[in-house]
Amino acid sequence: MSFDSLALHAVRDELESAVLGGRVDGLFLADPRTICLEVYAGQRWFIVISANPSDPRVYVTRDRPSRGTDAVTPFLLLLRKYVRGGRITDVRQPRLERILSIAFSTRVDEGPSRSVELIAELMGRRSNVILLNDEQTILDALIRLPPSVNAARPLLPHLHYRVPTPENKADPSDPFLAGILRSHSQGANGEGWRVVMTTVAGFSPLAAQEVVARATGSPSTASAEILSWKDLAESVQELVVPIETHAWQPSVAWADGGVADFAPYLLCQFPHADIRRYESMSQAIVQTGGARQAARAVPFDALRRPLLDAIASRSDSVCRKRGSLERSLAMADRADSLREAGEAILANAAQIEAGATSLTWEGRRIDLYPTLTPVENAQAYFRQYTAARDAKRVVPPLLKQVASEIEYLEDMALAVEGSESERELSAIRRELEDAEVISQARPQKKIKKLGQDKSQAKSGVVRRMSIEGAELLVGGSAEGNESVTFRLSRPDDLWFHVRGRPGSHVILRGNGSEATEKAISLAAEVAAAHSGARNEARVEVDYTARKYVRKIAGALPGRVTYRNETTITARPRSEPELRPERKTG
Repeated sequence: MSFDSLALHAVRDELESAVLGGRVDGLFLADPRTICLEVYAGQRWFIVISANPSDPRVYVTRDRPSRGTDAVTPFLLLLRKYVRGGRITDVRQPRLERILSIAFSTRVDEGPSRSVELIAELMGRRSNVILLNDEQTILDALIRLPPSVNAARPLLPHLHYRVPTPENKADPSDPFLAGILRSHSQGANGEGWRVVMTTVAGFSPLAAQEVVARATGSPSTASAEILSWKDLAESVQELVVPIETHAWQPSVAWADGGVADFAPYLLCQFPHADIRRYESMSQAIVQTGGARQAARAVPFDALRRPLLDAIASRSDSVCRKRGSLERSLAMADRADSLREAGEAILANAAQIEAGATSLTWEGRRIDLYPTLTPVENAQAYFRQYTAARDAKRVVPPLLKQVASEIEYLEDMALAVEGSESERELSAIRRELEDAEVISQARPQKKIKKLGQDKSQAKSGVVRRMSIEGAELLVGGSAEGNESVTFRLSRPDDLWFHVRGRPGSHVILRGNGSEATEKAISLAAEVAAAHSGARNEARVEVDYTARKYVRKIAGALPGRVTYRNETTITARPRSEPELRPERKTG
């Protein structure tokens, strides 16, 4: 399910109608990446902003969201300082972009009235929430992005905020859209919805499939089979009319006892689903969220929350460590300048008066500690020089370790959220204890049972399925990923993983013959469903022979590199006509 730019336009309209002019009475976290604003605007409302990479969204509701964590983060404290007590003065969205801006007029420490702006960027794994002052300077971000992570657009306090660069695509209202679509389809032998998605601005896979279904009768019509590009262009334009008229028709497609998808328009691409209409887009989102939560509700939810909190706490700590290392690495560029400052102080020691705070040397100001002697000041600069010089050698390997740990924590958070039994959750807890992410409940003696080798003791969570006459192995934790990839698979088995996102390692074991296209497609669907992209309509999945997968030396479990991969697109589906057997180590 995708919360795309059209869904955001519908929610923006609802926010403007419900909370514009309202006062923010409180802020809290529903989970580490979901912020809730309590607003009074004639009646009480709650604005929910989630930057969860697998499920980003914004909606407004009368019902108080559950407080999933009591953690108070630095970003939450900053929001309470600048936003609580303020009034909402504007709600904006750049046309067809997944960016929402909420402006507030507020007072800080009884000072004069000032403006701040909360930006929600709802862009999959790059989702974020940023607080800006009235000069568009970043006060802070929910997820800080230093230059080493995003050199083109870092998100750190005191930097100027820049809106993400819009994609170079055609506006859906373009009167020449039919010709543009036709020209982009030339040479394309794939599905027609891909032509729409890659050509038209703001269209998600769901919206693209919807217009193809409306124009041709089927969402999977191939581009070569589209007879009237004019009809397709009209269907595109029909979908964006409510941006101007604000006449949205939120609907949810229910199928097989669950939610197939939701949209701010009447869904036509699911002919066998129960299509239900809702009064608002937010109501549809709340209903689908409740259905997802009910479908995933298990008796051990009380055991899951402490693990997620511990992972979030460690993740915050590791991100702060990464920031510190990056600052140290930035200092390395000043190494020569620090050495020259120390030498200048020594050369002018006799002329420096006691208590001096600076030295001017060859047109350069050199700061001094007034309580130190000139020699002691020089020694301090030489120590900084040595640390900066060594940083070039020491810091890069440490940054790689930190990046590996962040990936590990993302995988383990996904494993906790996807756990399906108390036994699986206990196995995941043991892995987190071994990695010292969470402290052991009680000291345990390490007893090696007769016949139990090291690999058996550390098999992690592994799920087994049968498809197309072959066995499918799915890692349900970091150690589980390690097991299916390096202990339970053969060199010529196929290995699957979602491209560029956290997720399970999936192995398709052969039966002595080459894997069929259907088996590969089903395995890719399982990999997509067991990943951070599980709620998206279409996901890119890489697969390769297991012999081309290599463990990263010295890294945490599940960290690998691979080559000779093939990339295919799959629709997440966890139980594709299979009856899985599960095994937990």
